[in-house]
Amino acid sequence: MNKSYVLLRMYDGLREGDGIRLTEWCAEYKLSVATFRRYIAFLRGYFIGTTGHEIVYDSVSGLYVLRNKC
Repeated sequence: MNKSYVLLRMYDGLREGDGIRLTEWCAEYKLSVATFRRYIAFLRGYFIGTTGHEIVYDSVSGLYVLRNKC
């Protein structure tokens, strides 16, 4: 998969409220953990700057999710 496709899929998953689980995404899209974290960091900056939402890690569910900026 190319980077643009994976980033758009991550964007969609976050916006739809599905959340993103590191292990599942790394396995499905053959990403390293470092690459996954770079993509999350990129999306985190994008969401903060454009929508006022932030990506947070929910340790209970093991998901990265969007929440409203407080």
